[in-house]
Amino acid sequence: MSNTSVPTLAYFKTRGRAQPIRLMLAYAGVKYNEKYYDRPGAEDMEAFKVDWLKEKFTMGFDFPNLPYYIDGSKKLTHTKAIMRHLARKHGLVATDETGLERQDILEEQMMDIQMEFFMSVFTPSFETAKIKYIAETLPKQLDALSQFLGTRQWFTGNSITYVDFQAYELLDWMRLFSPETVNKYHNLVQLLTRFESLPTIKAYMKSPEFISWPLFGPTAPWGFKK
Repeated sequence: MSNTSVPTLAYFKTRGRAQPIRLMLAYAGVKYNEKYYDRPGAEDMEAFKVDWLKEKFTMGFDFPNLPYYIDGSKKLTHTKAIMRHLARKHGLVATDETGLERQDILEEQMMDIQMEFFMSVFTPSFETAKIKYIAETLPKQLDALSQFLGTRQWFTGNSITYVDFQAYELLDWMRLFSPETVNKYHNLVQLLTRFESLPTIKAYMKSPEFISWPLFGPTAPWGFKK
């Protein structure tokens, strides 16, 4: 198979906004090329992004951004647009009205949760914000997610959908951030274990292609440097 027939996913060599896409591609068994734009050793975002900024407006995207996904003539940007495309293509969309409603609700809720998480991480007062987030915000978020999941295998029911990939990634960030908090929620921990035990995901996580760290770029007080 020639390289022209293999999709390309581009981002930085961090987990960030591309990791749920990588997990979906691994789950579906899609062979693809990965392009990284960051520069090793960069200490600020300007240096980190310089190679991307040189190409950003030369590639013919409607809305140039990272991550991007190119598959033949299809050229997509933005995480959720790429995830939804892959979900439709690989059968990772809920198939009944109740599942679709839960899928839509969870997708929006995870975006809200992620925004609150970023507000706690990307702040000059990180150490103070971290204490408050773990004590006040994180338990409320996990309470709601735990109740929403209930005894289901996956968030929309018995079949995995693209929002489970989104949820896994964010829950794993939270587990890295405050493992003692996440570990109190047994059904969420079981979900994480169930996801990591999927054969193609398990194989991907053991491969050299898998990125476990860093989560974010060099401006993050947490999630970049060990």
